[in-house]
Amino acid sequence: MAMIGGHPYLIRVAFYHLAQPAPGKWGDIKQLLRDAPTDAGIYTQHLRRLLGMLRENTRLAAAFTKVISSTEPAQLDSILGYQLYSIGLIKWQNNQVIPRCELYRQYFRERLKN
Repeated sequence: MAMIGGHPYLIRVAFYHLAQPAPGKWGDIKQLLRDAPTDAGIYTQHLRRLLGMLRENTRLAAAFTKVISSTEPAQLDSILGYQLYSIGLIKWQNNQVIPRCELYRQYFRERLKN
């Protein structure tokens, strides 16, 4: 839960991979969590789709970079906050925002540096 924050789709994907009868790369939860924020992890398609959305909109990418770079809730323009919330990247805390889950913070912090 610390990594994916109760995100229903991400939980379903994790359970699917953990329940596979054949021993595989993600046979245990520790390995799955280590690989989760990488391009080798089980969430790679989902994360790359979101990354594509952010790369198409530099203002949105800059706003999300602000969110994932802060250890405290961030203040955003309400329209940018709404857009990030609509694609599932953030959650609201009063009038401020935080990343929806730690997976997003780790994955996008590495990829939105530039």
